[in-house]
Amino acid sequence: MVIFLLIAILAATIGLIWAAVVRGRASEAFRRVTVPANLAGAVRDARKSFAGRIGIAFAASAVAFSAMNIVHTTIGNGYGLTWLLTPGLMTGFFLVVVAALPKVLVPEVGAKRSADLARRRPWSYAPAWALVLPAASGLLLLAAIVAFGVTSSPQEDGLDRSLTLTDSPYSNTAGPYPGWYYGLPLALLVALITIAAAVALARVAASSRPTDESLRQVDRVMRVLATRIIMKLTSGTFVAYLGGLLLLGSKAMMSASNQWQNTVYVHIEPWYTLAPVGLITGLLLLVVGCVLLVLAAIDALKPPFTAGDASIVSGRPEADAA
Repeated sequence: MVIFLLIAILAATIGLIWAAVVRGRASEAFRRVTVPANLAGAVRDARKSFAGRIGIAFAASAVAFSAMNIVHTTIGNGYGLTWLLTPGLMTGFFLVVVAALPKVLVPEVGAKRSADLARRRPWSYAPAWALVLPAASGLLLLAAIVAFGVTSSPQEDGLDRSLTLTDSPYSNTAGPYPGWYYGLPLALLVALITIAAAVALARVAASSRPTDESLRQVDRVMRVLATRIIMKLTSGTFVAYLGGLLLLGSKAMMSASNQWQNTVYVHIEPWYTLAPVGLITGLLLLVVGCVLLVLAAIDALKPPFTAGDASIVSGRPEADAA
């Protein structure tokens, strides 16, 4: 039964990558924000203010990395567990800072702000397909954690971090394998990242708008920018973790399902066939996840908008109607 779950995860992962590529090519919503030329200066000023928040968030990520490095040097890496959790903790710290800092995105002279009667929701400033990506990748990651955990076996130290395959009368064991020892802490980390991302999106959407009408459109550009950073960072983290688990698990599958036993070369199916598929898919996912993380960093460090005659194409305009 578990083998079918692993196959389903691989198929869903391939489908997710394909859908993301197709929608990404068909839409400019997460590639470029186009603003009227007369607003380019105001957007640039707002972006400089936003850069301070991003700088603090990057500093928080660096603190998380340093803390895990201290844990590694003083306590040990726990068979690689500390390094496994480090990227997720860095993402979590970044999102917590974005969620915790003041909600005002566009600075304005005076303390008076305005609020709309129409309620803005966390998903108001991103296309639906972009919201599906982190949700789907997070669910697939949790499914992979469960699948690997159920198929894991304890090593001599009692930790579930190996894979034992049996094809009577043969039995092979290989590791490291992403069993419950790695999966349970990672599942908790996924939950924390999800909560932090949801809170950050909610605060970005719910912040008060400028009273100056000329800044309203600039305000929406900054909300779109903050939203896309959060979405890409969360998606990239989940996809990269999913790829890493598939690589680690498939490598153990390859070793356990392909060994010499008493002068006989043993292939244990379907693991022997599934392993190379998992290796290729895992490598592809790891690359896609890293690309998303790089794109999030580019958005955070470089203004992703273009001045022109066209109106803003990203986000959902109805979110600002009131």
